[in-house]
Amino acid sequence: MSRRRLRALSIALAATLAAAFAAGLAILDGDLARAASARAPSVEIRVIHATRVDGGAWIDPQLRDLPQLTRQEPFVRYNVFRLIGRTQLPFDHGKPVVYALVDGRTLQVSLVEPANASANAKDRDRYHLRAEIAGLGKKEFLRLLEVTAGADEPFFVGGQTYDGGTLFLEIVIRA
Repeated sequence: MSRRRLRALSIALAATLAAAFAAGLAILDGDLARAASARAPSVEIRVIHATRVDGGAWIDPQLRDLPQLTRQEPFVRYNVFRLIGRTQLPFDHGKPVVYALVDGRTLQVSLVEPANASANAKDRDRYHLRAEIAGLGKKEFLRLLEVTAGADEPFFVGGQTYDGGTLFLEIVIRA
């Protein structure tokens, strides 16, 4: 076999291998994208301490993305909001996410139905959750709350007295 023919064959083989490699990467990339979208959602919990003081309002810069704090009941009863805890935890199907609160109570959030479980088109990409706050050896603070919320759509649980104010929990599903 001549050198010229061998070189042409090598170039053709290299081009074929490069095309196969690129096709393999595209398939792998698509599989990774599908795997990422099929991942279980997680829950983000922010613990907000709200107080009422004389002399003006203050909102922690990390809470400025919550217009509810200045526009909706019961938040408008307070004028100082501090972020005192934040976490993001993955849901493990069938197991509640457990988070210890600063007042000694425990929040449990369970994913009842994942997104797309409903046949109803308007309920797709929504999550059915259960939340409860266990007491400190006393009766539960929040026995059971069931909520249906979309991804990145916060809901709030509040009313626990803490350090001269009230605790509010912002709970958000991250898909």
